[in-house]
Amino acid sequence: MPVRTSLLIIVALAGSARAQAPGQTSPQPAAASSTPPSAGVMASRWAVDLALGGYSLRPKGASETTGFGVLGLAGRFRLRPTMELALGLALGGGNRDGVDLSMGALYAEFRYRFRAEQPWNVFVLGGLGVGSVARKSGSDTERKGRGMLRLGGGVERRFGSFALEGTLSAIAIGEDKDVPATDAPDIGYAFARYGVSGLALMLGATAYL
Repeated sequence: MPVRTSLLIIVALAGSARAQAPGQTSPQPAAASSTPPSAGVMASRWAVDLALGGYSLRPKGASETTGFGVLGLAGRFRLRPTMELALGLALGGGNRDGVDLSMGALYAEFRYRFRAEQPWNVFVLGGLGVGSVARKSGSDTERKGRGMLRLGGGVERRFGSFALEGTLSAIAIGEDKDVPATDAPDIGYAFARYGVSGLALMLGATAYL
């Protein structure tokens, strides 16, 4: 090989070596990630709620409301990130004018969440079910369930698979014309016979499954 050609090859190799900084390696192709994209809130579609709170209820014709301490339990299923269905149960008791009262409700509920993927989110709710408010010692007729409507909203703070929430709902329960008339109507009779309305404030915890 001619000397001139050999010199040209050496110069070319030296220039290529100087173009790469010391310690620098050639760029490597990015490795494909084996982790699937996050499913967000849809990764946990089932949830269980446990809540404590109070109902403030008034039968039609009464001048004042009566407070009830209430325990609530519900199971929820997320249809879409913003939409949920729930089946709930509420049980409670109160006292007015020396009369021990009990209340119970079983209902189906729909929730629509705003900013569902965020730790803080708010929602509106609506539900239909059956409710009963009557004297604890009342007859089966007095304690019979009646149609119930729930409308309201709430706020949730989520911590991964756990959350805290508060809800405020307006409640309406229908009348029961099957309750017989009495010569001495009291608050227990009024709750069992006439329509009932009021508010429910509940604070609870949620476990996402």
